[in-house]
Amino acid sequence: MKFIKTAISFVILYTTFSSVQAQNQCESVTAIALEKLAAQLQDNDYNNIIQILNTIEATCGETEFTLRTKLIYQIINKTNTDQIRAKYLKNKFDENLIERWDATYTNRNAYQQNKKKYTYIPLGHRADSLLKVKANALLNSLTYNHLNKEEEALLLLFKDDINAYMSIMQPETSSVKKMKQRIELEQYKEKHTFGIHVGTFLPVGENEYFGKSLTGGISMMSSFSSDFVFDVHYKFRVHTKTPAIDFVYKEEIREVEPNSSHVLAIGVGYKLLDKYRFIILPKVNAGYGVIWTGLSETVYGEDDEGNETETRLPRNVQTMHSTFGISIMRHISKKTYIGIESNLHLIPYKWDSRLKTTIPSKYASFELFVRF
Repeated sequence: MKFIKTAISFVILYTTFSSVQAQNQCESVTAIALEKLAAQLQDNDYNNIIQILNTIEATCGETEFTLRTKLIYQIINKTNTDQIRAKYLKNKFDENLIERWDATYTNRNAYQQNKKKYTYIPLGHRADSLLKVKANALLNSLTYNHLNKEEEALLLLFKDDINAYMSIMQPETSSVKKMKQRIELEQYKEKHTFGIHVGTFLPVGENEYFGKSLTGGISMMSSFSSDFVFDVHYKFRVHTKTPAIDFVYKEEIREVEPNSSHVLAIGVGYKLLDKYRFIILPKVNAGYGVIWTGLSETVYGEDDEGNETETRLPRNVQTMHSTFGISIMRHISKKTYIGIESNLHLIPYKWDSRLKTTIPSKYASFELFVRF
């Protein structure tokens, strides 16, 4: 089990490091390229424009922006656009651009929240404005009256006339409804979600104290629009027919039959997959756990005015609770997801010196959850 946990941690750390390194390089190259590109677009310097776009693609891959720019210049040069149009639509870059135009008017802060989503090109950038002007000029030029229906539609989209684009494309494709659903899904991904969990919790290896038990809880996650997802949760498990454990209470060893355990934890996950309504999310959590003993103690003190006070405090077994897990979830509608989660737990009960019984520390859990 130690090897499995080490392997899971290594995969998460390696994936995270590689992704962050690639993103930083792409962002730097794009920033430098944009500084040069605006002037070249102004001058219609085709050769230098293509060279700059190829530089971006060599680092970041083909993006909506690079294909949009290339497509406009293929139309300007009156060359065949079939291949690049097919690629643009196959990659659903039209949906990406619609989201970009919407965010430009409704939420300029969206770029700072998720630069990768906008391919490291700030919303409202001068390059976008210049491409809008070129698309509009092509649509209104008598020299370019040879445009086919799809070219015309894309130019309308490039100049930010979304309704006109949809009116032309809708009769030609049955995926418009799906497009709207995907756009709506991306918008809902910007929001936090709450979760309800239920499942089973069981020991790994021999354990005469804690057997298979019911577990449940609630959680809150940050938005799924970012690759990194933060999580805070409260979970409990119910113990039945648990042998008594020895616990120091008021300087005496008491036999206690615990009926539940509880944990409050925070964590972070990294999206390995976010595609076709599915999200795969490995994550690591750490928090504060207790075995509920049912014991309490009255503590006496004084308030600010010198009056005697008494407070009744619970006396429970305290421990650290670490979790290594993976969640697989499917989007249902709006913010709603259903999914399954598998976890490995490390709970060093010897952390609390008042506990005199040796309880194994390794456990696993399997849960069903709904997020909304």
